[in-house]
Amino acid sequence: MSLAGAAPTRACLGALVAAYADGGMLGKATEMCERVKEQYGSLPEVTHCNTLLKLLVEKRLWDDAHKLYDEMLAEESGADNYSTFVLVRGLCLEGRVEEGLKLIEARWGVGCIPHVVFYNVLIDGYCRRGDMGRGLLLLGEMETKGFLPTVVTYGSLINWLRRKGDLEKIGSLFLEMKKRGLSPNVQIYNSVIDALCKSRSATQAMAILKHMFASGCKPDIITFNALISGLCHEGHVQKAEHFLREAIRRELNPNQFSYTPLIHGFCMRGQLTAASDFLVEMMGRGHAPDVVTFGALIHGLVVVGKVTDALVVREKMAERQVLPDVNIYNVLISGLCKKHMLSAAKNILEEMLEQNIQANEFVYATLIDGFIRSENLGDAKKIFEFMEQKGVRPDIVSCNAMIKGYCQFGMMSEAIQCMSNMRKVGCIPDEFTYTTVISGYAKQGNIIGALRWLCDMIKRKCKPNIVTYSSLINGYCKIGDTDTAEGLFADMLAEGLFPNVITYTTLIGSLFKKDNVLRACSYFESMLLNNCSPNDVTLHYLVNGLTSGSAINNSISCNTYEVHDKDVLLVVFKKLVSDIGDLRNSAYNAIIFSLCRHNMLGEALDFKNRMAKKGYVANPVTFLSLLYGFCSVGKSVNWKSILPNEVQRDEFKIIFRYKTLFDQYVAESVCYEVSSVLQQYHEESLQQVEQKFANS
Repeated sequence: MSLAGAAPTRACLGALVAAYADGGMLGKATEMCERVKEQYGSLPEVTHCNTLLKLLVEKRLWDDAHKLYDEMLAEESGADNYSTFVLVRGLCLEGRVEEGLKLIEARWGVGCIPHVVFYNVLIDGYCRRGDMGRGLLLLGEMETKGFLPTVVTYGSLINWLRRKGDLEKIGSLFLEMKKRGLSPNVQIYNSVIDALCKSRSATQAMAILKHMFASGCKPDIITFNALISGLCHEGHVQKAEHFLREAIRRELNPNQFSYTPLIHGFCMRGQLTAASDFLVEMMGRGHAPDVVTFGALIHGLVVVGKVTDALVVREKMAERQVLPDVNIYNVLISGLCKKHMLSAAKNILEEMLEQNIQANEFVYATLIDGFIRSENLGDAKKIFEFMEQKGVRPDIVSCNAMIKGYCQFGMMSEAIQCMSNMRKVGCIPDEFTYTTVISGYAKQGNIIGALRWLCDMIKRKCKPNIVTYSSLINGYCKIGDTDTAEGLFADMLAEGLFPNVITYTTLIGSLFKKDNVLRACSYFESMLLNNCSPNDVTLHYLVNGLTSGSAINNSISCNTYEVHDKDVLLVVFKKLVSDIGDLRNSAYNAIIFSLCRHNMLGEALDFKNRMAKKGYVANPVTFLSLLYGFCSVGKSVNWKSILPNEVQRDEFKIIFRYKTLFDQYVAESVCYEVSSVLQQYHEESLQQVEQKFANS
C-alpha cells in the first residue's frame, strides 16, 4: 500500500479501517487498526475508530468494544460524544441500561448526562426492558436539568406504551408534545393508531388518521395495515377493504400484513370467495402467502365449519413448501374434533410429529376432549398417556377433560385418581375440576361423595359456581329431597349467582314429580322474571305437570284470592280449564301468556308453532296473549301478523273477558296499547261485516 516509496498516511489507513468495518469485514478492519497503531503509535482518527466500535457493538463483542473504547479515551481527542453514544446505545438495546449509565457518569461525572441524545437512548433502554416507570422518571429529570424532550423522546415512550396498551398515558404524552409545538412524525402516529386498534377502538384510530392528514403528515403502509387489522378484528371488513383501496390509491404497496387480516375477516363472515380474491390479489402483487396468511385462512374456514376446505388449504401449503406451525395444526385438530372427524384429527397429530413439530398441551387437550365428547374414553386415555410419554406435562385443561370423561362413564375412582395425579405434578384442581367430580357423584345419587368434595373445594379456597350448585341441586332432586334442593337454590342466590335454565328446569321437573304444582309454577315465573329463557325440557315438564290428574286437583283448588303475581300461570290455567275444559290446550295458552307478559315474544311464537305441529289450534286467548307480547316488546304495529282476518262476535267476547284478567298482571302502558289495537281491530271487523252486508 505504498506509492513511489511513500508510506500510507494515518488518515489513509484509518479510511481503510472504516471501509472494512462498513462492509462488515471485522477481521480486516481490526488488522488494519493494529497496523495504524504499530506504524504511528496511535489509533486511527476518531471517526474511523467509531465505525469499528459500532461494528464490534453490533456483533455483541463487548470485551473488544470496551477495550477499543478505553484505548480511544486514553488518547487525546481519541473519543468524542458519538463514541460513548455507540457503546451506551448497544448496552441499552440489550437492557443493560445501568452499565450504559455508568459509562456516561465515568466520562462526565455522577448525575451528569451531557446531551438530550443520551437521555433518549437511556429512556428507550428502560422502556425496552419493560421499566416504563424509570423511563418516565428520566423524562421528568431531563426537563429539570434544562433539556427539552424531542420527537425522538416522545416517539420512544409512546412506542413502548403502545406495546403495553396504556392508552391513557399515550394520549397524555401525545397532547403534551403537541402543546410543546412538536409535530408527531409518521412513526408516532402509527404507534397511537396501532395502540387504539389493538384496544378495539378503531373508530378513534380513524379520527387520529384525520388529524394526521390535517397536520400534513403522510401515512405509510404501516398506518393502513394497523387500521385494516383493527377494523377486521372488530368485524368491520368492508371499512377495512376501503383502507386497502385507499393505500393503493396513494401508491403505497400493500403486503402480507395488509391482506392477511382481510382474508381472515372475510372467512370469519363466511365470504370465502372474497377471501380467496384477496389471496389472489396479494400473490399478484408479488407477495407469496406465508404461514401467517395460510393460518388466517385456515382459522377462518374452521370457524365457519369449512374444515374440509381448510384441509385443502393445508395441502396447498405443502405444495408451496410452507410448513404449518403448531397453531395451524391445533386449529385443524380442534375443527376436526368438533366435526367428530376424530380419525382425521389423529392423522393430523401423526403428521405434525413426523414434521418434528412438538405438539403442545393445547393440541393434546383438544384431542382428548374430542374423544370424550364422542364418548370414546379408550382413545382419550391413549392420547393422555401418549402425551406423557412425549414429555408434555398434562395441564389443567387436559386433566379436566379426562376427569370429565371418567365422570361421564361413572368411573369415579379413576376420576379421583386422576385428580390426585394432577396435584403430584403441580397442577392445581380448579372450580371446573371440583364441579365435574361433584356432578359425577350427584348424577349417581351419591350425595355424601358430592358433599365431601364440595367441602374440599371450599377448604382449598375454590369458590363453587353456578354449575356446582346446579349439580348438587340435581343430586338432591334425584333422591327426591326437593327441600334441600330449594335450600341450595336460596344459598346460590345469596352468593350472587344467577340460576341458569338447567337449574330452574331441574327444580321444576322434580317439584312436579312430587305434585308440588304451586312451587313448580312459581319457579317458572321466577325464571321468566330473571330473563332466563326456558328450553324444550322446561316446557315439556310444564305441560305434563299441569295436565296430570293430581296437579289439576292441586291447582284448581287454589283460591284466586290466595294467588300472588308469581302464580299467574296457575290463575290463567285454572280459568282456561274452567271455561274450555281442554287441559293441554289450557296449559299451552297459560304458558304462552306467561312468556308474553315477560317480554319473551320470540319464545312464545316458537312454542306456539311447535305445538301447532302437534295438532294444537290457536284460539282467541292465544291471539290475545301474543298481542300482549307484541305490545310488551314495542312491536304493536305488527299485530296484523297474529290476529286472524275475521273474528266472530262471540270470539270478541272471549278476548275482552280475558283481557280483564290479563290486565291485572301486565304494565298499564302495555294494557293501554293492547286496548288501542283491539279497538282498531274491532272497528275494522265491523266495517268488513257492513261491507259484506251491503254487497249482499
